[in-house]
Amino acid sequence: MKSLDRYMLKELGGSVLFGFGAFTSLFLAAEMVNLANLAADLKAPVDALVRVFLLGIPQILGWTLPMGMMVGSLLTLSRLSANSEIVALQAGGYSLRRVTRPVLILGLAFALVAVGVNEWVAPWANTARERVMIEQVRGRTLPVESRNISLEQYQGGRLSWVLYAARFNPAAQVMHDVTIIRLDQGRPVETTFARRVVWVGDQWEMEDGERYLFEPDGRAVRIAFEGGRQPAAIPYRPGQVSNMARSPDQMSLRELAAHIQALRSQGVEARTERVEWHLKLAIPFASFVFALLGSGLGIQSHRSAVSVGFGLSVGIIFVYYVVMTLGTALAKSGSLPPELGAWIQNLLGLGLGGVLWARLDH
Repeated sequence: MKSLDRYMLKELGGSVLFGFGAFTSLFLAAEMVNLANLAADLKAPVDALVRVFLLGIPQILGWTLPMGMMVGSLLTLSRLSANSEIVALQAGGYSLRRVTRPVLILGLAFALVAVGVNEWVAPWANTARERVMIEQVRGRTLPVESRNISLEQYQGGRLSWVLYAARFNPAAQVMHDVTIIRLDQGRPVETTFARRVVWVGDQWEMEDGERYLFEPDGRAVRIAFEGGRQPAAIPYRPGQVSNMARSPDQMSLRELAAHIQALRSQGVEARTERVEWHLKLAIPFASFVFALLGSGLGIQSHRSAVSVGFGLSVGIIFVYYVVMTLGTALAKSGSLPPELGAWIQNLLGLGLGGVLWARLDH
């Protein structure tokens, strides 16, 4: 590693840690207030609250790593500009783009770390946190079964099949009190009721039920199978049904992608799930976006650069997350494609940062 890179990374280290620590402390303080209110309302044990607090940290780190990069890059480059060190580096033959290269490399490294946290640590921690919250803080039993399961299938953009199950036991791979409705052009043509639907071998089988076939003239034909089993054409496997009860923050990228694929194969748009999948990458990538913006904005000649650096970084972070919130909401409502809604704040940041960075040596 060249001496310039070592010097820049050394200068960046303290500022990045300061920004990361400042924003992480704010999030942790807010979490402590929430847990303190729970302790007062529910008389929850302290050790359980501590576990909930610790298990929430990985999720917070995924948010604050990019923020630390924004503050660190702006403060470092602003300080070097104010102290005329940037001018000295230019006099030594270094271009401004070369000076900011370590900032961009560190931003990319932070993005990869944040992706790793979101992929391998946060899903496990979020799942464990929910369990501790339900069982130890609220004093309830984590349900073995999922209730009120609803599955759908679409053809040509229209609902063609829907299943409702009062209960689903993922361990036993059994659904209870199941109703299945098949539709044609929006009109019910078949309704099936079953006391249980069991996964046997590689297919679902219904037990103790009856099926009604609706003729075009309004007549209904009843077929009963009490005491026996009938194959059920349910296009979801047990694992896919289990994922219906899990939130996206409890799934890795691969698990969420498989869940989305299962939904889309049945004609479901899965807009919310697709947005959440892209956010798992877009939010970590903010580290690089902030590094690029910080590189373009941080190199200034005026002496007030250091004093405004922190305030400017806070403002940029605020605008970034406002745009992200709006884009996410529009994407989930169908006004924007899921990919664009999740990445719009990064695209705008890359555009502005790229222009500023390209102008550094002009």
